[in-house]
Amino acid sequence: WAIGISHAQRKAIYADEHWQDGFYDPKVPPQKGLSAARALAMITYRSPQNYEHKFRRDFNRNKDQFEVESYLDHQGEKLSSRFDANTYITLTKAMDSHDVSRNRGSFREALGSLTIPCLILGIDSDLLYPIAEQQELSELIPDSEINQIHSDYGHDAFLIEFEQINKNLIPFYHSTKSLYEHHT
Repeated sequence: WAIGISHAQRKAIYADEHWQDGFYDPKVPPQKGLSAARALAMITYRSPQNYEHKFRRDFNRNKDQFEVESYLDHQGEKLSSRFDANTYITLTKAMDSHDVSRNRGSFREALGSLTIPCLILGIDSDLLYPIAEQQELSELIPDSEINQIHSDYGHDAFLIEFEQINKNLIPFYHSTKSLYEHHT
């Protein structure tokens, strides 16, 4: 799922007339493609409930577009004015290629070999990394604890829901800190 989203973002950049296989003139970068990639990414960072609450079907007559379109355009333009398209491509490919099981057997074997307590926090409205994926991690990691963050903020809840995160993280930290004190 997340790899597919990253692929679609890269295709938006590749489709920009200024892309030139990544050898573009720095003075004329593929800003339209990068802007479109960012807009696509922004949709996955929040939940449908959050978008509905924030934008509904509000239409901006001055801009002749829906408010959600204006928001996504703004986010895309903001990123494309300060970020390099090749860097964006490289970051998405790096995230896609991360594989915890590389050189460690199967995914199940790699996670099953963990010997330290793990806290897994899943966000119930996260479209990018659905709660089912966090539950799978919890089932495969021997000494793991899973808790759910309830939020309409989707993936971005990890940046917003400090109270819920701390409510889970602080007790876990205190219950496991003695395991790590001798390593400092």
